[in-house]
Amino acid sequence: MNYRSTIGLLAAGAAVALSTGCASTMNQSSAQALLPEIDVVQVKENSDEALKLAQEAKLDIEVINTKLTELDNRLVLLSEEVSAVSIAKIEELENRLSLLIEAYKDLQARMNAHEVSVHGKPKAAGPAPSFAPSAGAPLLNTSSEYDDYHGALRVFNSRNYAQALKLFNETAQKYPQGSYADNCQYWIGETHYALGEYAAAVAAFGRVLKFENSSKADDAQLKIGLSYLKMGQAGTAKAELKKLIDRYPASEYVPRAQKYLADMK
Repeated sequence: MNYRSTIGLLAAGAAVALSTGCASTMNQSSAQALLPEIDVVQVKENSDEALKLAQEAKLDIEVINTKLTELDNRLVLLSEEVSAVSIAKIEELENRLSLLIEAYKDLQARMNAHEVSVHGKPKAAGPAPSFAPSAGAPLLNTSSEYDDYHGALRVFNSRNYAQALKLFNETAQKYPQGSYADNCQYWIGETHYALGEYAAAVAAFGRVLKFENSSKADDAQLKIGLSYLKMGQAGTAKAELKKLIDRYPASEYVPRAQKYLADMK
């Protein structure tokens, strides 16, 4: 190979190398133009921040769920407490109302008796009279039965049920045919009921029903049904509550008996 040929080959090789290098440079430039610059440090920081926020959100959700569970438990407990207190309170208020009604009826009857003894007939309804009884005709005559019975009622009203039961039983034994015999038996039943002695309450209330035309008959029939309900004998309780509705349709306790029956369906 002569000198001129050698120079030609070298020139051709240089041209190829130059063209290859330019092509490589252009390819790298194009790739850099297509792909944006990525800041690895910034990406890591963003990832760490996102992970931290996710963990905090998870903790917040767990705290909220815990609080919701606590609130649910409190609501359940509160509902149970309100239900229990309401029933007990209703029964207590009914007892107190029965005491007041009984005292009113007794006072009215005794005042009418006094009017008969003084005027020969009951005084017509109107303004409260102003009595000036003589020493031989007291306004309200009392008796030992009256005193014993109302003394037992006062003890019951103070919630000393054990002592009240003792006094009611003593009064019932002393005056088996007395004016307050049926009432006394009824409050014996109420005392057993208050003490949670429901079988004994049923027996006492049942004795009230044996008195003819007792003003406590519908009260006793209601409490017989409720006593069986307390003992968990729903079938018998339903039957006794239905007796109240059938036998005493005008009783003030009929709506309550109907409500109990509806709740037991």
